[in-house]
Amino acid sequence: MPLWNSFYKFFKEFQILFLFCIIIFLFNITLEFFNFTNFKSNKHHFVNNAKLIQIYKKTNKTNKKYWVLKLKTDEFTFYTTSYKDLNLSKNQVLNLFIITSNISFKDYLSKNFYAPSYGFEVSEEIKNPIISYFLEQHKDEKIKEFYGALFFALPISSELRKDISHYGISHLIAISGYHIGLLFAFIFLVLTPIYSFFQKRYFPFRNLKFDISIFIFVLLIAYAYLLGFTPSYVRSLVMALWVFYLLYKNIKILNFYTLFLSVFLCLALFPRLLFSIGFLFSVMGVFYIFLYLHHFARYFSNFINLFLVNIWTFFSMVLPVLYFFPLISFQQILAVFLSFIFVIFYPLVLFLHLINFGHLLDFLLLEFLNFKMYAMELKLPFYIFISYILLSFVSVRFKFLALFCVFTNFIPFVFIVI
Repeated sequence: MPLWNSFYKFFKEFQILFLFCIIIFLFNITLEFFNFTNFKSNKHHFVNNAKLIQIYKKTNKTNKKYWVLKLKTDEFTFYTTSYKDLNLSKNQVLNLFIITSNISFKDYLSKNFYAPSYGFEVSEEIKNPIISYFLEQHKDEKIKEFYGALFFALPISSELRKDISHYGISHLIAISGYHIGLLFAFIFLVLTPIYSFFQKRYFPFRNLKFDISIFIFVLLIAYAYLLGFTPSYVRSLVMALWVFYLLYKNIKILNFYTLFLSVFLCLALFPRLLFSIGFLFSVMGVFYIFLYLHHFARYFSNFINLFLVNIWTFFSMVLPVLYFFPLISFQQILAVFLSFIFVIFYPLVLFLHLINFGHLLDFLLLEFLNFKMYAMELKLPFYIFISYILLSFVSVRFKFLALFCVFTNFIPFVFIVI
Protein backbone atom coordinates (compact mmCIF):
# COMPACT_ATOMS: atom_id res chain seq x y z
CA MET A 1 0.00 0.00 0.00
CA PRO A 2 2.77 2.57 0.71
CA LEU A 3 4.00 2.10 -2.89
CA TRP A 4 0.50 2.70 -4.25
CA ASN A 5 0.02 5.73 -1.98
CA SER A 6 3.29 7.28 -3.11
CA PHE A 7 2.34 6.69 -6.76
CA TYR A 8 -1.05 8.29 -6.18
CA LYS A 9 0.61 11.27 -4.52
CA PHE A 10 3.02 11.61 -7.46
CA PHE A 11 0.17 11.37 -9.99
CA LYS A 12 -1.84 13.99 -8.11
CA GLU A 13 1.15 16.34 -8.04
CA PHE A 14 1.69 16.06 -11.79
CA GLN A 15 -1.91 15.50 -12.92
CA ILE A 16 -1.92 18.65 -15.08
CA LEU A 17 1.24 17.46 -16.85
CA PHE A 18 -0.30 13.99 -17.35
CA LEU A 19 -3.40 15.60 -18.86
CA PHE A 20 -1.21 17.79 -21.08
CA CYS A 21 0.70 14.69 -22.28
CA ILE A 22 -2.55 12.89 -23.14
CA ILE A 23 -3.75 15.88 -25.15
CA ILE A 24 -0.41 16.14 -26.98
CA PHE A 25 -0.44 12.39 -27.69
CA LEU A 26 -3.97 12.51 -29.13
CA PHE A 27 -3.06 15.57 -31.20
CA ASN A 28 0.04 13.87 -32.63
CA ILE A 29 -1.83 10.65 -33.38
CA THR A 30 -4.55 12.64 -35.17
CA LEU A 31 -1.92 14.56 -37.13
CA GLU A 32 -0.16 11.33 -38.09
CA PHE A 33 -3.45 9.80 -39.23
CA PHE A 34 -4.20 12.89 -41.33
CA ASN A 35 -0.75 12.59 -42.94
CA PHE A 36 -1.38 8.88 -43.44
CA THR A 37 -4.65 9.47 -45.32
CA ASN A 38 -2.85 11.98 -47.57
CA PHE A 39 -0.05 9.46 -48.08
CA LYS A 40 -2.54 6.71 -49.01
CA SER A 41 -4.70 8.95 -51.20
CA ASN A 42 -2.32 8.28 -54.08
CA LYS A 43 -1.74 4.57 -54.66
CA HIS A 44 1.51 5.39 -56.47
CA HIS A 45 3.44 7.67 -54.14
CA PHE A 46 6.51 9.47 -55.47
CA VAL A 47 9.50 9.32 -53.12
CA ASN A 48 12.11 12.00 -53.63
CA ASN A 49 15.74 11.83 -52.49
CA ALA A 50 15.68 8.44 -50.76
CA LYS A 51 19.13 7.35 -49.62
CA LEU A 52 20.05 3.72 -50.26
CA ILE A 53 21.44 2.58 -46.92
CA GLN A 54 21.52 -1.16 -47.56
CA ILE A 55 21.32 -3.51 -50.58
CA TYR A 56 21.80 -7.28 -50.72
CA LYS A 57 20.94 -10.22 -52.97
CA LYS A 58 18.56 -13.04 -51.99
CA THR A 59 17.00 -16.09 -53.64
CA ASN A 60 13.30 -17.01 -53.48
CA LYS A 61 11.75 -20.48 -53.27
CA THR A 62 12.02 -20.98 -57.04
CA ASN A 63 15.74 -20.09 -56.95
CA LYS A 64 15.11 -16.78 -58.65
CA LYS A 65 17.46 -14.01 -57.56
CA TYR A 66 16.24 -10.63 -56.39
CA TRP A 67 17.64 -7.60 -54.59
CA VAL A 68 16.43 -6.20 -51.26
CA LEU A 69 16.86 -2.46 -50.83
CA LYS A 70 16.58 -0.44 -47.63
CA LEU A 71 16.01 3.27 -48.23
CA LYS A 72 15.74 6.23 -45.90
CA THR A 73 13.94 9.54 -46.47
CA ASP A 74 13.36 12.51 -44.17
CA GLU A 75 9.95 11.05 -43.26
CA PHE A 76 10.41 7.28 -43.04
CA THR A 77 12.56 4.23 -43.74
CA PHE A 78 11.28 1.48 -46.01
CA TYR A 79 12.26 -1.77 -47.68
CA THR A 80 11.56 -2.68 -51.28
CA THR A 81 12.68 -5.33 -53.78
CA SER A 82 13.76 -5.56 -57.39
CA TYR A 83 14.13 -8.62 -59.63
CA LYS A 84 16.35 -6.60 -61.97
CA ASP A 85 19.98 -5.83 -61.20
CA LEU A 86 19.77 -2.04 -61.12
CA ASN A 87 23.54 -1.69 -60.66
CA LEU A 88 23.04 0.38 -57.52
CA SER A 89 25.50 0.92 -54.71
CA LYS A 90 25.15 1.89 -51.09
CA ASN A 91 24.63 5.60 -50.22
CA GLN A 92 23.27 6.49 -53.65
CA VAL A 93 20.27 8.86 -53.65
CA LEU A 94 17.23 7.62 -55.59
CA ASN A 95 13.89 8.89 -56.83
CA LEU A 96 11.21 6.24 -57.24
CA PHE A 97 7.53 5.37 -56.94
CA ILE A 98 6.18 3.11 -54.18
CA ILE A 99 2.80 1.36 -54.09
CA THR A 100 0.99 2.22 -50.84
CA SER A 101 -1.93 -0.26 -51.01
CA ASN A 102 -0.77 -2.62 -48.26
CA ILE A 103 0.73 -0.06 -45.88
CA SER A 104 -1.29 0.11 -42.65
CA PHE A 105 -1.53 3.02 -40.24
CA LYS A 106 0.61 1.03 -37.77
CA ASP A 107 3.30 0.63 -40.45
CA TYR A 108 3.16 4.32 -41.30
CA LEU A 109 3.27 5.37 -37.65
CA SER A 110 6.33 3.21 -37.01
CA LYS A 111 8.02 4.93 -39.99
CA ASN A 112 9.41 1.57 -41.05
CA PHE A 113 7.64 -0.62 -43.62
CA TYR A 114 7.83 -2.60 -46.86
CA ALA A 115 6.44 -1.29 -50.15
CA PRO A 116 6.68 -2.52 -53.77
CA SER A 117 8.36 0.01 -56.05
CA TYR A 118 9.25 0.93 -59.63
CA GLY A 119 10.72 3.74 -61.71
CA PHE A 120 14.14 3.97 -60.06
CA GLU A 121 16.14 7.04 -60.95
CA VAL A 122 19.56 7.91 -59.51
CA SER A 123 19.77 11.45 -58.16
CA GLU A 124 22.78 13.52 -57.18
CA GLU A 125 23.76 13.23 -53.52
CA ILE A 126 24.15 16.46 -51.56
CA LYS A 127 27.04 15.84 -49.15
CA ASN A 128 27.24 17.42 -45.73
CA PRO A 129 30.68 19.07 -45.40
CA ILE A 130 30.93 18.35 -41.66
CA ILE A 131 30.13 14.63 -42.09
CA SER A 132 32.50 14.45 -45.07
CA TYR A 133 35.27 16.08 -43.02
CA PHE A 134 34.94 13.37 -40.34
CA LEU A 135 34.54 10.32 -42.59
CA GLU A 136 37.11 11.19 -45.26
CA GLN A 137 39.79 10.82 -42.60
CA HIS A 138 39.38 7.04 -43.03
CA LYS A 139 40.11 4.69 -45.94
CA ASP A 140 38.46 1.49 -44.73
CA GLU A 141 34.70 1.34 -45.42
CA LYS A 142 33.92 -0.51 -42.18
CA ILE A 143 35.68 2.16 -40.13
CA LYS A 144 33.79 4.87 -42.03
CA GLU A 145 30.52 3.09 -41.16
CA PHE A 146 31.58 2.78 -37.53
CA TYR A 147 32.31 6.47 -37.07
CA GLY A 148 29.35 7.45 -39.25
CA ALA A 149 27.07 5.61 -36.81
CA LEU A 150 28.95 6.81 -33.72
CA PHE A 151 28.95 10.51 -34.58
CA PHE A 152 26.12 11.00 -37.09
CA ALA A 153 23.64 8.13 -36.51
CA LEU A 154 24.25 6.83 -40.06
CA PRO A 155 23.07 3.27 -40.83
CA ILE A 156 25.53 0.40 -40.80
CA SER A 157 25.93 -2.77 -42.86
CA SER A 158 24.87 -6.21 -41.65
CA GLU A 159 28.57 -7.18 -41.41
CA LEU A 160 29.41 -4.36 -38.99
CA ARG A 161 26.18 -5.02 -37.08
CA LYS A 162 27.32 -8.63 -36.53
CA ASP A 163 30.74 -7.43 -35.32
CA ILE A 164 29.08 -5.13 -32.81
CA SER A 165 26.57 -7.81 -31.72
CA HIS A 166 29.43 -10.17 -30.86
CA TYR A 167 30.59 -7.62 -28.31
CA GLY A 168 27.09 -6.66 -27.18
CA ILE A 169 27.91 -2.95 -27.56
CA SER A 170 25.10 -1.75 -29.84
CA HIS A 171 24.06 0.67 -27.08
CA LEU A 172 27.52 2.28 -27.23
CA ILE A 173 27.51 2.79 -31.01
CA ALA A 174 23.92 3.97 -31.56
CA ILE A 175 23.61 7.62 -30.50
CA SER A 176 21.55 7.79 -27.33
CA GLY A 177 21.32 9.44 -23.92
CA TYR A 178 24.63 7.83 -22.97
CA HIS A 179 26.41 9.86 -25.68
CA ILE A 180 24.55 13.02 -24.72
CA GLY A 181 25.76 12.54 -21.15
CA LEU A 182 29.36 12.11 -22.30
CA LEU A 183 29.16 15.11 -24.65
CA PHE A 184 27.58 17.21 -21.91
CA ALA A 185 30.29 16.27 -19.39
CA PHE A 186 33.13 16.77 -21.91
CA ILE A 187 31.94 20.23 -23.03
CA PHE A 188 31.16 21.23 -19.44
CA LEU A 189 34.71 20.38 -18.31
CA VAL A 190 36.21 22.32 -21.23
CA LEU A 191 34.04 25.43 -20.83
CA THR A 192 33.98 25.71 -17.02
CA PRO A 193 37.50 27.21 -16.49
CA ILE A 194 37.01 29.59 -19.46
CA TYR A 195 33.59 30.82 -18.36
CA SER A 196 34.68 30.95 -14.70
CA PHE A 197 37.53 33.34 -15.57
CA PHE A 198 35.11 35.91 -17.08
CA GLN A 199 32.30 35.28 -14.60
CA LYS A 200 34.41 36.10 -11.53
CA ARG A 201 35.55 39.38 -13.06
CA TYR A 202 32.53 40.72 -14.94
CA PHE A 203 29.29 38.96 -13.87
CA PRO A 204 29.72 37.13 -10.53
CA PHE A 205 25.95 37.26 -9.99
CA ARG A 206 25.41 34.64 -12.75
CA ASN A 207 25.00 30.92 -12.01
CA LEU A 208 27.93 29.20 -13.75
CA LYS A 209 26.37 25.72 -13.90
CA PHE A 210 23.06 27.00 -15.21
CA ASP A 211 24.60 29.24 -17.90
CA ILE A 212 26.97 26.60 -19.23
CA SER A 213 24.21 23.98 -19.19
CA ILE A 214 21.93 26.21 -21.29
CA PHE A 215 24.75 26.85 -23.77
CA ILE A 216 25.49 23.11 -24.02
CA PHE A 217 21.83 22.34 -24.70
CA VAL A 218 21.90 24.92 -27.52
CA LEU A 219 24.87 23.03 -29.00
CA LEU A 220 23.06 19.70 -28.55
CA ILE A 221 20.01 21.07 -30.37
CA ALA A 222 22.29 22.23 -33.22
CA TYR A 223 23.74 18.70 -33.25
CA ALA A 224 20.21 17.34 -33.62
CA TYR A 225 19.84 19.47 -36.76
CA LEU A 226 23.13 18.07 -38.11
CA LEU A 227 21.85 14.52 -37.52
CA GLY A 228 18.61 15.31 -39.34
CA PHE A 229 16.61 15.07 -36.09
CA THR A 230 17.23 11.33 -35.76
CA PRO A 231 14.39 9.97 -33.54
CA SER A 232 16.69 8.17 -31.08
CA TYR A 233 18.79 11.29 -30.51
CA VAL A 234 15.80 13.67 -30.31
CA ARG A 235 14.12 11.36 -27.80
CA SER A 236 17.29 11.30 -25.67
CA LEU A 237 17.63 15.08 -25.92
CA VAL A 238 14.04 15.58 -24.77
CA MET A 239 14.74 13.25 -21.84
CA ALA A 240 17.89 15.23 -21.00
CA LEU A 241 16.01 18.54 -21.08
CA TRP A 242 13.30 17.05 -18.87
CA VAL A 243 15.87 15.79 -16.35
CA PHE A 244 17.53 19.24 -16.38
CA TYR A 245 14.16 20.84 -15.61
CA LEU A 246 13.54 18.41 -12.73
CA LEU A 247 16.98 19.13 -11.28
CA TYR A 248 16.40 22.87 -11.62
CA LYS A 249 13.16 22.46 -9.67
CA ASN A 250 14.92 20.29 -7.03
CA ILE A 251 12.72 17.30 -7.86
CA LYS A 252 14.25 13.88 -7.18
CA ILE A 253 14.98 12.23 -10.55
CA LEU A 254 16.33 8.82 -9.49
CA ASN A 255 12.99 7.12 -8.94
CA PHE A 256 10.55 5.03 -10.95
CA TYR A 257 7.87 7.74 -11.02
CA THR A 258 9.99 10.26 -12.89
CA LEU A 259 11.04 7.48 -15.28
CA PHE A 260 7.37 6.67 -15.91
CA LEU A 261 6.57 10.33 -16.48
CA SER A 262 9.56 10.73 -18.81
CA VAL A 263 8.43 7.75 -20.90
CA PHE A 264 4.89 9.14 -21.01
CA LEU A 265 6.22 12.52 -22.17
CA CYS A 266 8.36 10.96 -24.92
CA LEU A 267 5.45 8.85 -26.22
CA ALA A 268 3.21 11.92 -26.24
CA LEU A 269 5.74 13.88 -28.31
CA PHE A 270 6.85 10.98 -30.52
CA PRO A 271 4.11 8.32 -30.90
CA ARG A 272 6.34 6.33 -33.27
CA LEU A 273 8.38 5.29 -30.21
CA LEU A 274 5.58 2.82 -29.42
CA PHE A 275 7.19 0.60 -32.06
CA SER A 276 10.85 1.39 -31.36
CA ILE A 277 13.01 -1.43 -30.00
CA GLY A 278 15.77 1.08 -29.25
CA PHE A 279 13.41 3.12 -27.10
CA LEU A 280 12.30 -0.02 -25.26
CA PHE A 281 15.91 -0.98 -24.55
CA SER A 282 16.84 2.48 -23.31
CA VAL A 283 13.83 2.60 -20.96
CA MET A 284 14.57 -0.89 -19.65
CA GLY A 285 18.23 -0.01 -19.14
CA VAL A 286 17.31 3.01 -17.02
CA PHE A 287 14.70 0.94 -15.16
CA TYR A 288 17.29 -1.68 -14.14
CA ILE A 289 19.74 1.04 -13.07
CA PHE A 290 17.02 2.48 -10.83
CA LEU A 291 16.20 -1.02 -9.59
CA TYR A 292 19.80 -1.48 -8.44
CA LEU A 293 19.92 1.96 -6.81
CA HIS A 294 16.55 1.31 -5.14
CA HIS A 295 17.62 -1.97 -3.51
CA PHE A 296 21.40 -2.05 -3.17
CA ALA A 297 23.10 1.36 -3.55
CA ARG A 298 22.94 2.05 0.20
CA TYR A 299 25.24 -0.91 0.98
CA PHE A 300 28.28 0.29 -1.02
CA SER A 301 30.35 3.38 -1.71
CA ASN A 302 29.73 5.47 -4.82
CA PHE A 303 32.88 4.12 -6.50
CA ILE A 304 31.87 0.48 -5.97
CA ASN A 305 28.29 1.26 -7.02
CA LEU A 306 29.58 2.72 -10.30
CA PHE A 307 31.26 -0.60 -11.07
CA LEU A 308 28.45 -2.84 -9.83
CA VAL A 309 25.66 -0.96 -11.60
CA ASN A 310 27.38 -1.59 -14.95
CA ILE A 311 27.57 -5.34 -14.27
CA TRP A 312 24.00 -5.35 -12.96
CA THR A 313 22.59 -3.48 -15.97
CA PHE A 314 24.44 -5.65 -18.49
CA PHE A 315 23.16 -8.93 -17.05
CA SER A 316 19.68 -7.49 -16.53
CA MET A 317 19.43 -6.83 -20.27
CA VAL A 318 20.71 -10.19 -21.58
CA LEU A 319 17.28 -11.86 -21.88
CA PRO A 320 15.44 -8.82 -23.37
CA VAL A 321 18.17 -8.28 -25.97
CA LEU A 322 18.33 -12.00 -26.72
CA TYR A 323 14.60 -12.05 -27.50
CA PHE A 324 15.04 -9.52 -30.33
CA PHE A 325 18.61 -10.40 -31.36
CA PRO A 326 19.19 -14.15 -30.76
CA LEU A 327 22.98 -14.18 -30.59
CA ILE A 328 24.84 -15.21 -27.44
CA SER A 329 28.59 -15.31 -26.83
CA PHE A 330 30.99 -15.04 -23.89
CA GLN A 331 32.54 -12.17 -25.85
CA GLN A 332 29.49 -10.07 -24.95
CA ILE A 333 30.57 -10.02 -21.30
CA LEU A 334 33.41 -7.75 -22.40
CA ALA A 335 30.73 -5.05 -22.81
CA VAL A 336 30.91 -4.47 -19.04
CA PHE A 337 34.54 -3.37 -19.30
CA LEU A 338 34.13 -1.69 -22.69
CA SER A 339 31.53 0.63 -21.14
CA PHE A 340 34.25 2.06 -18.89
CA ILE A 341 36.78 2.27 -21.74
CA PHE A 342 34.19 4.04 -23.91
CA VAL A 343 34.09 6.95 -21.46
CA ILE A 344 37.69 7.69 -22.52
CA PHE A 345 37.45 6.44 -26.12
CA TYR A 346 34.48 8.59 -27.18
CA PRO A 347 35.83 12.07 -26.28
CA LEU A 348 39.32 11.00 -27.44
CA VAL A 349 38.25 10.01 -30.97
CA LEU A 350 35.97 13.04 -31.15
CA PHE A 351 38.95 15.29 -30.39
CA LEU A 352 41.16 13.43 -32.88
CA HIS A 353 38.57 13.91 -35.62
CA LEU A 354 38.24 17.62 -34.82
CA ILE A 355 41.99 18.10 -35.39
CA ASN A 356 41.97 15.87 -38.52
CA PHE A 357 43.77 12.90 -36.91
CA GLY A 358 40.76 10.59 -36.70
CA HIS A 359 42.60 7.81 -38.56
CA LEU A 360 45.18 7.21 -35.80
CA LEU A 361 43.25 4.36 -34.14
CA ASP A 362 41.93 2.72 -37.34
CA PHE A 363 44.29 -0.28 -37.22
CA LEU A 364 43.46 -1.10 -33.59
CA LEU A 365 39.76 -0.60 -34.21
CA LEU A 366 39.79 -2.98 -37.21
CA GLU A 367 41.57 -5.65 -35.15
CA PHE A 368 39.02 -5.13 -32.40
CA LEU A 369 36.02 -5.48 -34.75
CA ASN A 370 37.44 -8.53 -36.55
CA PHE A 371 38.07 -10.47 -33.33
CA LYS A 372 35.44 -13.18 -32.84
CA MET A 373 34.80 -15.73 -30.10
CA TYR A 374 32.41 -18.64 -30.52
CA ALA A 375 28.78 -17.51 -30.72
CA MET A 376 25.47 -19.29 -31.20
CA GLU A 377 21.89 -18.37 -32.02
CA LEU A 378 19.49 -18.84 -29.14
CA LYS A 379 15.86 -17.91 -29.76
CA LEU A 380 13.93 -16.89 -26.67
CA PRO A 381 10.18 -17.74 -26.54
CA PHE A 382 7.80 -14.83 -26.05
CA TYR A 383 6.37 -16.22 -22.81
CA ILE A 384 9.83 -16.18 -21.20
CA PHE A 385 10.40 -12.61 -22.35
CA ILE A 386 7.06 -11.30 -21.04
CA SER A 387 7.39 -13.28 -17.79
CA TYR A 388 10.79 -11.72 -17.19
CA ILE A 389 9.40 -8.22 -17.77
CA LEU A 390 6.50 -8.78 -15.37
CA LEU A 391 8.77 -10.26 -12.68
CA SER A 392 11.08 -7.27 -13.08
CA PHE A 393 8.23 -4.88 -12.33
CA VAL A 394 7.21 -6.88 -9.26
CA SER A 395 10.84 -6.94 -8.08
CA VAL A 396 10.58 -3.21 -7.32
CA ARG A 397 8.79 -4.39 -4.18
CA PHE A 398 10.96 -7.45 -3.40
CA LYS A 399 14.75 -7.29 -3.21
CA PHE A 400 15.35 -11.03 -3.53
CA LEU A 401 13.12 -11.22 -6.60
CA ALA A 402 15.30 -8.52 -8.19
CA LEU A 403 18.36 -10.70 -7.55
CA PHE A 404 16.54 -13.73 -8.97
CA CYS A 405 15.66 -11.84 -12.17
CA VAL A 406 19.26 -10.79 -12.75
CA PHE A 407 20.67 -14.26 -12.08
CA THR A 408 18.31 -15.83 -14.64
CA ASN A 409 20.28 -13.90 -17.26
CA PHE A 410 23.27 -16.17 -16.65
CA ILE A 411 21.32 -19.18 -17.99
CA PRO A 412 21.76 -18.41 -21.73
CA PHE A 413 25.55 -18.50 -21.32
CA VAL A 414 25.26 -22.09 -20.03
CA PHE A 415 24.01 -23.19 -23.47
CA ILE A 416 27.31 -22.11 -25.04
CA VAL A 417 29.29 -24.74 -23.09
CA ILE A 418 26.73 -27.56 -23.26
